This record gives sequence, C-alpha cells and structure tokens, in this order.
Amino acid sequence: MKKDLKYYMNLPYPVEVYPGEHEIGDAYLAVYTDFDIKGASEDYDEAIEIAKEHLIIHISRQLEQGLAIPNPNEGTRFMRHREALKAYRAKDFDTALNIWQEEIKHKNDQAMANLGLMYLKGEGVEKNFDTARKYFEDASEYGNDSGNYNLALMYQSKIGVEEDQDKAINYFREAVKKDHQGANFRLGLLLLKDRTNEAFVREGFQCMLNAALSGHPMAVAQMGGVDKPANTEADKNMLFRSKSYESQMIEIQDAIDRYIRPILVKDNGDMMILDYINEPEIELRLAYQGACAGCSLGATSTYELIKSTLSQVIDENITIYII
Repeated sequence: MKKDLKYYMNLPYPVEVYPGEHEIGDAYLAVYTDFDIKGASEDYDEAIEIAKEHLIIHISRQLEQGLAIPNPNEGTRFMRHREALKAYRAKDFDTALNIWQEEIKHKNDQAMANLGLMYLKGEGVEKNFDTARKYFEDASEYGNDSGNYNLALMYQSKIGVEEDQDKAINYFREAVKKDHQGANFRLGLLLLKDRTNEAFVREGFQCMLNAALSGHPMAVAQMGGVDKPANTEADKNMLFRSKSYESQMIEIQDAIDRYIRPILVKDNGDMMILDYINEPEIELRLAYQGACAGCSLGATSTYELIKSTLSQVIDENITIYII
C-alpha cells in the first residue's frame, strides 16, 4: 500500500481532548499526542477538526521533505527509537540495546521486536532463541507485524522451537493484517502448496498477489500477469460486457474448457477459476493445479495462451492474474 497522505490520515492516531475555560466561557483543547499537534475551540468536535487540519498540513510537509512519520502510539518515543535504529545500522549494538531496553518500559512494541531480532541473530548479545521468542511474543501482544512474522519463521523453520506449521500460519496471518510483505509471500507459499483446499488457495493467492504488487521479487516471479497490465487503449467488447455476470462466466468457462484445460490435462495439470470481477474493470484470477502448480512455465508460456484466448472472448482491456 502506498504510504501517502491518505494512508497516514486513515491510521488511528490517538487524539485527546482537554476541557478548560477562557475569558468568555468553556473551551476545548484537542491534541494529537503522537505529534503534539493541537486545535482549540469552544466546540468539542470543532477542536478535533481544527487539530486534524493542522495534522494534515504537518504530515503533508513531512512527506514532501521525505521525513519519517511515526505510527500510531509511537508518539514522543519516535525519535528515540530512530536513534536506536541508526545505532543498530552502524553496528553500535550497545547503544541500540540500551535504548530499546528503555523503550520497552514505555510499551514500545517495535523495540520489543528489535530486541528479539538481536537475540535471534546474536548481535551485541549472546544468541538466545528463548529470549528472542519471548520478545517476539511480547511484541505480538500489541499486534506488531515484525514480532508476528519472526515468530512464524521460528515455528516454520524449527528455530529454537518445535516445528508447528499451524502456529506459523496463524502468526503469518497476523503479520499479513499489517501488510507485511514477507509474511504475504511466505503465507502464500504455505497455503498454495496443496491446491486441493479451495479456501487455502484463495487466501494464498491473495497473499501472493499482495506481495507481488508490493514489489517482492520472488512473488512477482510466481504471479503471472503482474507485469502485464490491461490494454486500456483497446476497444471494449460492449456486447460481452452488457451481458449478465452469469452469462459472462459461462463464456469464460467454456473458453477455458475448450482451449486451455485440455493442454493442461495432457500434462497432468488443471486450472481453478478463483475469482472473476467485472466491475469497474474486468479481472480474472486463476490457479494452476496438479503437475502445473508451481511450474515456472505456468506464469510464462501458458500465461500468454490464456491471455490471448480470453482477450478474443472478451477484449484486451482485461487483467488476468495466474499462479
């Protein structure tokens, strides 16, 4: 997801409102605590709106200057946390460790996750998987995506814990809720491994597509169609597009059954139609099955056949994703 002004203004930044008085009566002071940005008015709601207007201006300026913006509830700890990151990247692990140990007293969940990574890797401290897991679990309690992601990796790869794929999937899912790129990719791989469970395939497909659209190179290689946008200059087949959703699906299914599926079945493969979207633009999501699942050619040579076939049935102004 693009981290623009709209993205940040949709985040749940806490705002506190304090009642008070001035020479002509009651007044309210609204404060966005993560930024110390204020708005005052005699009206409660108006005070919040004024503070929000100031926040929009502040975040816009930060984005224009390429400056960092805190997540909700990082607040006054934000710059201290960035100081620790700077020290960590300079391999000044003692400074980073001391700051993050202080930060967790303020319930800074990213500091918890970063301490977990230090103990996981043995950076500035003696490697200790139990301590790393504990810090990740603490961060997970606050919904921290890095904490959840690293817990998933530990359970997936037996790092200091017994292998537990179910726990790995659950922790990956928690990280995916925060749009964690790596979690999307790895959860996609796990859920797409066995393509007999349609619910898993659908979830895995969405995760892999999320990762690919965010630029994860291995996800892009897995997901056919990410680099092949619809031809928006092409004429639209209004006859097809005027038909009902059900009628459109029948034509698409017929084309796949007649021209595409026989080729896949010949190689002990098959194909599942996961989703068809016809508004506002046409998008089709497909998943290979059997011997074709996971095949590198699945996203290359046969993709062109599928795109060409369905472009003739519909038109070239369509998006097709296939994995």
